Amino acid sequence: MSQEREERLDWDDEKIEDPAHFLLHRGMRGIFEAEEMVEGDRLYIPEWELTIRPHVARWSEQSVMLQFQLRSPRWDRDIFETAAGIGGNLKSALGMAVGGFAFSLMQGIASMEKNRDPEDLRTEYGDTAHHWQVYRSNIVGLGESTTEMQETPYWEALKDGIAKRIGNQKLCYVKIYGAKNGDDITGECRINDIPSPELGQIVGELVSKWQVQEFASQKQFILLRQSEETYTPYPYQAEDIAAATRTAVRMFMECDTQEKYEEFPVRLAEQLQDASLGQELYSFLPEICAEHAFDKLTYQEEMLLHKGETAFPVYRTQLASYYMIYDALFEGFRTDQFDDEAYKQYVGVSSIYSVICNAREQGADLLDTGGMLTLSFGMSDRYQFR
Repeated sequence: MSQEREERLDWDDEKIEDPAHFLLHRGMRGIFEAEEMVEGDRLYIPEWELTIRPHVARWSEQSVMLQFQLRSPRWDRDIFETAAGIGGNLKSALGMAVGGFAFSLMQGIASMEKNRDPEDLRTEYGDTAHHWQVYRSNIVGLGESTTEMQETPYWEALKDGIAKRIGNQKLCYVKIYGAKNGDDITGECRINDIPSPELGQIVGELVSKWQVQEFASQKQFILLRQSEETYTPYPYQAEDIAAATRTAVRMFMECDTQEKYEEFPVRLAEQLQDASLGQELYSFLPEICAEHAFDKLTYQEEMLLHKGETAFPVYRTQLASYYMIYDALFEGFRTDQFDDEAYKQYVGVSSIYSVICNAREQGADLLDTGGMLTLSFGMSDRYQFR
């Protein structure tokens, strides 16, 4: 190691006035498995074509909350991570947060970029097979540590569930977090930053077996990269989906007669020049609004897409467009591109609202008693799984 890098790693006792500057020029230097350089407000690792943008979300004299955005042209998505640290001073708190980031997520990325000991995985999405290489990060823990915790088999327990929830992405990242504090148990599993309640419950069951007296937590990342032979790039970026979502909402609000509404799916597909995206926007937007409106109900992670006479079970995380549509819709409401009337009208035509109304007619109020719904959508033979 060069003297310059040794000096960057020598954190002296001077008071840190600017945590963001300290992170870029001292705290995050020399701790990865490849050389990095500072470019403006971010670090760049040339060997991996990886850009890391850190952000100090909160900090005090003894604690810090850091957020990281990771981007690479080798991927089809950004990776987001949050890390917290507590210590006797801000420097030690930063050290804890950066260490957790470096030895979990970044260690997993290093394994992926160096192709260290991958495991092969085969999945199916729609009617197509996909092949993946799987890389696991270290398990990083805080608090107590026992023998059985060191052998917690997260990947083995979650592998089948994860395989069902990934589609045609180039890169998927899975974050696993478990914690136990007395009788209080936390289990979380997020796929591309989307929580899976069902997989989180499996993590919680593993955590419940820890023989600890006080607080203990663990975190691990699973990175899955699809083979070039089975990967088909998605044709749109988030901004394209946002524009398509605006078009769909505008055309929906123009449907002031039943005839226009019945013709709406065909006209939307023609306007977008994409039958598959048109069907997704037509189908998903009402249900997204209704799930938000009736959040006391429970919604299965798995949906059914009927294509012709065949029903395909599909998870939201498999669909390339679903969460881009979701984000675009609520960004539109947040910025007043869409108004409350659009929200109400979408809820009114949703199948969720129809189920609630039908149940009330039969004497049951699902909003009081609760319930679990599985969404089902009819797609044409032209629909493509992407």
